[in-house]
Amino acid sequence: MPDRSVCESVVRQLWPYLDGKVDEAERERIVAHLVNCERCASHMDFARAFIEAVGQFGPRATVSDALRNRVITALAREGFNYAG
Repeated sequence: MPDRSVCESVVRQLWPYLDGKVDEAERERIVAHLVNCERCASHMDFARAFIEAVGQFGPRATVSDALRNRVITALAREGFNYAG
């Protein structure tokens, strides 16, 4: 089983990875880890299924900057790192 700290790092980077916001070296590290770690791969499966489900709701809604900032702040409090 992979090191827990590596798993935590990979899971924290899944959303930026899916958004194409990680550099090539980080992308390769994430992909290699997901190949070998079923637990983290299940997080990736969830993230992809979530994105697909949200995408089925039609065009994106316009979101105010205030709402966007509140969501990013709430995620940051929970340990997520938004790099965009």
